[in-house]
Amino acid sequence: MSYVTAFLIVVGAGFVAAGVTLFVQKFVAADLRREHHDVGATVFLQLGVIFAVLLAFVFSEAWTEYNEASAAIDLEVGATHGAAIIAATLPPAEANNILTKTKAYLDSVVHDEWPVMAAHRSEDLATDRKLQALIQAVANLNADDSTAREKKAEILSLLTQAHTQREMRIFQAGSGIPGALWTVLIAFELILVAFVVLSGLRYRTSAAMVAAVFTAAVTSILVVARLLDYPFEGALALRATDFVAVIGKVTRLITPIG
Repeated sequence: MSYVTAFLIVVGAGFVAAGVTLFVQKFVAADLRREHHDVGATVFLQLGVIFAVLLAFVFSEAWTEYNEASAAIDLEVGATHGAAIIAATLPPAEANNILTKTKAYLDSVVHDEWPVMAAHRSEDLATDRKLQALIQAVANLNADDSTAREKKAEILSLLTQAHTQREMRIFQAGSGIPGALWTVLIAFELILVAFVVLSGLRYRTSAAMVAAVFTAAVTSILVVARLLDYPFEGALALRATDFVAVIGKVTRLITPIG
């Protein structure tokens, strides 16, 4: 969902609520609406509390998962870069092999996996195989002395962390708020808007403005939650900027060796 689409949804919902309110004001007498005000206000408040709690939970969950995906990216990039720095201290042939495979994996994340996550909310299998090949190449390094063994163990540890964070990133790409929960939220909003539309306000303009503002406000929160729901889609999608930056750093490590 783009910013333009989000804006149109919010504004459109407000205009629809205002239009329905004007229609109700014209055909339903104010005295009739006022007769049901006491009961309607009580029910509105009770439903409003339930809706507020549910909305807060959904928004908090969407925001938390969005931040977890962002943190997973940072940790994956940091671990991969750290592994590359240590790999650069290995003998030239081995260092070149590890760094080349590291760059191939990072390139694949940016150019292949990121579009797949956005379009299909899943991983790119070719990218996964490149990470496996990198880890296996490190595991197969010859470690004849204690220093080499320490470097090998440290690189493997960092790449294992990168693999773990990649799995978290992939999980967050496909983990969203269930459709049933969205249905409940939208149903609650429609019910609450109906109560506002049927309020006992006498003046048509005031009633239309209240309904439009209330509907647009609630809809805007739902729209923001939806933008945060899948962190690699839409206007608020997380970008591969950090991966692009570390590709340049790894390339500079390869240059003196190659």
